[in-house]
Order: sequence, then structure tokens, then C-alpha cells
Amino acid sequence: MSITVIAMSDSHASTLRELPARLCSALSTADIIVHAGDLTEMSLLLELRAKGQTVAVAGNMDSTAVKIHLPHRQLFTANGRTIGVAHGSGAPTGIAQRVRALFPENPDLIIFGHSHVPFSGVVDGVLMVNPGPASRGYARISVGEEVSAQLVAA
Repeated sequence: MSITVIAMSDSHASTLRELPARLCSALSTADIIVHAGDLTEMSLLLELRAKGQTVAVAGNMDSTAVKIHLPHRQLFTANGRTIGVAHGSGAPTGIAQRVRALFPENPDLIIFGHSHVPFSGVVDGVLMVNPGPASRGYARISVGEEVSAQLVAA
């Protein structure tokens, strides 16, 4: 049996009301919500947690409160699979390789953000997904015997 992860990043919002309705609707279908940084405000994190299990990391544009509360890198297990989450940094070129280097544990999946460029592909043997900015889309990830990701436009 698969579980559904809805991954988002770079929301730059203080409330869910500022995000696309399609994304907000998708959040209610998630077994796990992942936010890969740049939430901006704690209020958004609290709203996400009220919707269900949420895994989040801090990004470079987050408030001091968010940066104090959240790690910059996180590993968790879902349905027997290891998933890494990090925001990322630097220029868009090469970001997937830089983020991949943060996870020598070789997880089954790495979710990241920062570049505002949606991406789904394998880097050094690991599926990597950047859902792009939340204002434009998110990723629907199925975690079961296989791990697969679909980028969805908002």
C-alpha cells in the first residue's frame, strides 16, 4: 500500500489563503505534507500542521522564528523508505547536485526547493524532486514498493 506525500516549497506566505486553491485542496489528500523551506512565517507552518503530519525545513528567506524552530536538513522514514528534505542554496545551476551531496546516507528520495525551478529526476542514484514555488505548483509523491513523483501545476 502506498502513502501520498504532497511536497511544496518556496511558498513565501504567512497563511494558506495566500496559496493556490488547487494546492490547498491537495493538502487534504496527503498522508504527509512536506515543505522544503521558505515558508516565511510560523503561522503557515502551524496551519500545515493542523492539516496533518508535516515535515518541514528552514530556508534562506524564512523568519528568524522559523529558522530557530526548523532544521536546515532532515531525514525521515515513510512506508519503510528514507526521505531527505533540504531547502538548497546558491544559483539554480547545479543545485540538485549540491543538495544531493548533503545526503551521504543515500535516501530513497530527496525533496528540495530554493531555485523556483520544478525538477524531478535521478541524481547519483537518488530520486530528487523540487516542486517549484508553491504559487505555481507542488509535487504528488507516491511512496510504496516504488517511489514516484508527479509535478502538478497549481
